[in-house]
Amino acid sequence: MTAYEGEDVPLTISYEDSDGNAIDPDDQDTSGDPDADVTVVDTSDDTEVISAQSMTHGSTGEFEHVWDTAGAGTGTYRVEVTAEFSSETKIAKTEIQLE
Repeated sequence: MTAYEGEDVPLTISYEDSDGNAIDPDDQDTSGDPDADVTVVDTSDDTEVISAQSMTHGSTGEFEHVWDTAGAGTGTYRVEVTAEFSSETKIAKTEIQLE
């Protein structure tokens, strides 16, 4: 994925079970709401730009965090989203190129 420095980049993830039905991850704190956390890492020096930030929960299985890239600098960033399902941590990773 390519984005431009200074723009807001929506980071989204959807979760489904093996039958294709939307599912929510476990509640990882005491709020009672399902949780997914996003971390963004600058791959040039492994610096965390965003560290385990809670994502906004939309509908069942849907999460979003809008990353304001102002001042982030051009380069490659690794996006990691973690969530727990039945006490098992699932990690989804992708990279974003900021130009």
